[in-house]
Amino acid sequence: MNAHELHRASLMMEQRFHVALMARVMSGSLSHLEGSFKELTAFVAHYGQKRGLNVLRFGKEGIAYWVRYWLTGMGSFREFGREFGISDHTAASFYRNHIEVLLEGWLSAGRGALEPIVLRQMDADASVEA
Repeated sequence: MNAHELHRASLMMEQRFHVALMARVMSGSLSHLEGSFKELTAFVAHYGQKRGLNVLRFGKEGIAYWVRYWLTGMGSFREFGREFGISDHTAASFYRNHIEVLLEGWLSAGRGALEPIVLRQMDADASVEA
């Protein structure tokens, strides 16, 4: 795999896609997750007001809670509901329809930007083996 080409492509993609992708790649690194957390929280707050999304319904604390949840899996719908005075069903619906849709979409976009490079390399490797 041509790491240089992958690295260059990852740096050329939109920053929110790059951060979401690297957060998953580097998920074992607490220092990297802390940086990703701050950036993703800011991106969600900014982009989460478009196309019918309302990520600020529970304020920046709500966004931070769900970005941390997406990054680490720590937290729960019940806990969020208790903290913000809503049902756990409403918390789950809010997360899935307003926060997760952004973060998973950015992760998919990041993966999609690298996919042609990976497939091209796999095809080249298969041609060499044949």
